[in-house]
Amino acid sequence: MSYDFATYDKNYHTEADVVVIGAGIFGLSTAYFLSKMGKKVIVVEKKDVGSGASGSNEAWVWLSTRTREVLPFVRFSQQFYTNIEETIGYDVEYNNCGGYIIAESQEEMDFLAKYCEQRWKDGLPEIHMIGQEEFHKRERGYSPHVMGGTYNPLDGCVNSILVCVGFASAVRDLGNEVWTKTDITAINLKGKKVHEVVTNRGTIRTDCVVNAAGSWAADIGKLVNVDVPCKPERMTVLVSEPVAPYINNVSMTGKYLLDELNKAEQAAAAETGEAEASAVYVYTQMKKGNLLLGSTEDFVGYDRRVNFENPKAIAKVIGDINPEIRDKKVNIIRAFANFFPFTMDNNPIMGPVPGVEGFIMATGLNGGGMAIGIGAGYTTAQYCAFKETHFRIDYFDIQRESLWK
Repeated sequence: MSYDFATYDKNYHTEADVVVIGAGIFGLSTAYFLSKMGKKVIVVEKKDVGSGASGSNEAWVWLSTRTREVLPFVRFSQQFYTNIEETIGYDVEYNNCGGYIIAESQEEMDFLAKYCEQRWKDGLPEIHMIGQEEFHKRERGYSPHVMGGTYNPLDGCVNSILVCVGFASAVRDLGNEVWTKTDITAINLKGKKVHEVVTNRGTIRTDCVVNAAGSWAADIGKLVNVDVPCKPERMTVLVSEPVAPYINNVSMTGKYLLDELNKAEQAAAAETGEAEASAVYVYTQMKKGNLLLGSTEDFVGYDRRVNFENPKAIAKVIGDINPEIRDKKVNIIRAFANFFPFTMDNNPIMGPVPGVEGFIMATGLNGGGMAIGIGAGYTTAQYCAFKETHFRIDYFDIQRESLWK
């Protein structure tokens, strides 16, 4: 039974083995695997399925720059996508097209060569360097100044909205519930244990709550007096009109990677008002032909507005790397901005919270939800069901020092 369109009844009472807060990729995949494990689950979402970062992003299943600690999750996710339609009964437009990190100078090529070697040590042997001549033989539409870069055949993309809708549908098909447009007003404890979740649609008796609220995870933490070190990071992306098949890969520039590696410093600068958003090249073509072009990332609280400066800066970056898009005057039909849950060490926050039994963290995918989320959701479900996990979860403890630096 789904309460998506149910009448509000504050006096309604029900129960669940697990209440998952948040209907993004992390929460929905957790709920899906818990359902497969035979648990009764209710997903509670303030807005709609995929209404946060999981539904508004560059839609990448991207391994190339994911941290060493999350690579097992990403590999799990990538393998799951290869058979996702047969598994959950939903076509999510998965395209295992491969991905590049592009260099625009010899200095960036040298940096990427060293980065590639580190990735091999981290457990990603598939990534390798491509020189300038080979790159331009393989790929059309790039400016001649592009020097080459790294290539990973495992990288790809999906329709992220369809991923979320597909998982929500699968959760319901397995007999569980997804409550959308539902506000959580309290999480009541019995002693130091989770006891019930109170919403504007009624109360759910449960011993386990999964906080998968993404950029709003800190607000949910406050309901049980837990400080969650996670903040919203805004990403702005342009969407083009549908065009004929153009470049069949996902790609970013070395500058994007450098910005990612220095994100903690940018977040700190934002606290003092010294940070500025800079545009970096990101490219995806969706199955229906639309180009997702980006991007800018900045820390502005919960301001989702798209200003004029960011799209203009993105357009210039895209034109510099892919002059054909500029010269053919491909029309941009809209721009969107949404929030990624950012953590200071670029790793998720997962697992139990000391002092509040039954309160499980599942947030902080740092813009990598489509790649990390399914594997992380599987691991979170395992912990909730069995208190044991196949992949290590201790890396992501909420008390680790790197979160609080």
